[in-house]
Amino acid sequence: MKRLFLAAALLALPASAIAQKAPEGGAWTECMVGDIFADRDRLEIGCAGKTAGPRRFALEIRDPLAETLLRLAISAKDRNRPLGVLFVMAPEANPEGCDAEICRRLAAVNLR
Repeated sequence: MKRLFLAAALLALPASAIAQKAPEGGAWTECMVGDIFADRDRLEIGCAGKTAGPRRFALEIRDPLAETLLRLAISAKDRNRPLGVLFVMAPEANPEGCDAEICRRLAAVNLR
């Protein structure tokens, strides 16, 4: 519940304020949602375009942020708007099935 409240609070902040509050070991990036993947264990979004760094972001389906991520990702894709994504840089934190070469654990999202 605390993480859901934190995510809601982050959504209310302007992107510039959020970028300054990225936790140690985390980074913000922008993602134009290309695809949304869900299975019984993981929710994952893929970003359209080819840029350096991770282009897929995931979290466990049981994570309190999963429902919010799904709603925001669908909205961003439908409206052709980017998501601001705070992700954990260390691949060791990845959910199972999140490929260390291209995917990272998602920590927060912001519809821009």
